[in-house]
Amino acid sequence: MRKTLLAPLGLAAVIGLSPLAHAAAQPLDRIVAVVNQDAIMQSDLNRRLQEVREQLDSRGVTPPPMETLKREVLDRMILEDIQLQMAKRANVSVDDDQLSQSLRQVAKSNGFESVQAFQAALGKQGVSFDSVREQVRREMIISQVQRQKVAGRVSVSDREVEQYLDHLGAADKAQYHLAHILVSLPENASAAQVAKARAQAEKLRTQLEASGKSFEEMAGKLAQQNDSLSGGDLGWRPRNELPTIFADVVPAMSKGEISEPIRSASGFHLVELVDKKGGQQKLISQVKARHILISPNPNRSDAKARALAERVYNELKQGADFDALAKQYSDDKGTALNGGELGWSEPSEMVPAFAKALESLPQGQISEPVKSRFGYHVIEVEGRRQRDVTEQAQREQIRQKLFTRKVNEELESWQQEIRASAYVDNRLDDGGS
Repeated sequence: MRKTLLAPLGLAAVIGLSPLAHAAAQPLDRIVAVVNQDAIMQSDLNRRLQEVREQLDSRGVTPPPMETLKREVLDRMILEDIQLQMAKRANVSVDDDQLSQSLRQVAKSNGFESVQAFQAALGKQGVSFDSVREQVRREMIISQVQRQKVAGRVSVSDREVEQYLDHLGAADKAQYHLAHILVSLPENASAAQVAKARAQAEKLRTQLEASGKSFEEMAGKLAQQNDSLSGGDLGWRPRNELPTIFADVVPAMSKGEISEPIRSASGFHLVELVDKKGGQQKLISQVKARHILISPNPNRSDAKARALAERVYNELKQGADFDALAKQYSDDKGTALNGGELGWSEPSEMVPAFAKALESLPQGQISEPVKSRFGYHVIEVEGRRQRDVTEQAQREQIRQKLFTRKVNEELESWQQEIRASAYVDNRLDDGGS
């Protein structure tokens, strides 16, 4: 018996699918199942049974008794047909580019460097490449339907991620040395009191960052001057022993960084990551920048846009206020009102010309106009840092793992629902092979 080359695709990011083999041109024999307005023929079932048995044989798995296998395979075909009908009603389709990309992945997963080599190998085994191509297309369509119908019913909360991280507990070897300041609030604080405390915390953060003095030293002095302030050194703690309100924030911070104000029932906390040890680190480079974008438009040619950008650049070099010019001239409406501020970002997230300018521009300097597909940018780099995203990456992996688990659980329930709501006439026991 030949062994099939076609392995399960696993195309869906979160939903595992079984390989499909659907109706091809075959002489009509008898109907083994009616699914709404569609029919599954005995020849379809026989071909599918053969493929399943070959796949089990290729993995060294003993198949169940034939009658049991027939029922299982037919049930799977019925469910697939229902989903394909749903896809047709929803106009779900797969274009040729998507299909070609998936076929390349299938070829690679089967150990072939090209689709052509894969096609040749299938031909030697007597397997039609066109049938494989349609099998892949149908699996991709079903994958889309499942993502639309099932993934939208599933969500993973931050609390679930936290609980999973807490469960890891001892597996997290990282420890954090923290210091903090609390801007306290009275019980049942009014909205005005909360706003005042938040503003005070934000002002303190600015002062601490600008002072160059140690956080602990400043915290002690400030606490003596204002009885609404308290805090100090929290020492070294593993992640699972961090105060709950800090657990989301601290692991993603870099050494020496001061957090944004963190709200608790007691008030607003500022936390400094004094040091970190243990655990693996994944560091990325980030740049804090601002820009002024001058874009061509129906009333402004490319040459005029560049000329205006040059004028803005010259004004900045002569000491003009960047914030004011951004509000006056920038065509990036998302940042113009904020003085062109882009915040902290990775250069790789930007368009290539902008990213190249960010990487080469010294901190504190203004760039000459940089052209991108959006127009001409005048850029200033305000800061650079190395960001530890180990925790962030771990959290995302955990979120995806939990999401996949919940989707697979929900998928079974959804499939039962659509199976129950469809008209299915199973005629397998009416006779035939």
